[in-house]
Amino acid sequence: MHNSFRFLLFTFLAIFISCHSANTDQHLRISSNDTVNIFPVTSFLKAQLKSLDSMPVTPLKIITENGKSDSLWLKREDLRIHATPFLTPLIDSTTMISLFSEKSFLDQTINAFTFSYDPKTKLPDSVNLTHWDVYMNPQTKNIDRIYMVKEKNDSNANITTQLTWVSNKWYSIRTITQLPNAQPRIKEEKIIWNFDD
Repeated sequence: MHNSFRFLLFTFLAIFISCHSANTDQHLRISSNDTVNIFPVTSFLKAQLKSLDSMPVTPLKIITENGKSDSLWLKREDLRIHATPFLTPLIDSTTMISLFSEKSFLDQTINAFTFSYDPKTKLPDSVNLTHWDVYMNPQTKNIDRIYMVKEKNDSNANITTQLTWVSNKWYSIRTITQLPNAQPRIKEEKIIWNFDD
């Protein structure tokens, strides 16, 4: 992990510890309406992709739709192409601090510090990102997972996209299309490059 990311992680952790004493609750919460730093999700994901550029891997793409699954092998450079939805909009303190607030807690059920981001007010039409979470391992201080939700209306349909990135292992793009008076259509594309699990 790059030093700048590690510094930010330790900063988040220091704020967390300084705000709370020991507690046996399953969820230890932090008030964070005045958070100054938002974890640079986009830079983190770009760093993940850059590290994959030099790895001798053949990614596997699994597509699940209407209860049926299919799979195909990808070229390594396809990882970056398919990851495009994760990279917009830019998520960092400069672009998001005025739009989103952070809530942080230690979730002992999944053994992770969770940094959760939601809109402060109604978002501009140009921003379809509505929520994201960053999960940090409390032992290693590494980011384990990032989860993002995007929503948009397109041709009378409401489209929700759920993006999950598991560090150094895989990412998935789950698209839920809801048409009026119809059952939602669900499509998931999962791209795996680490098969150790």
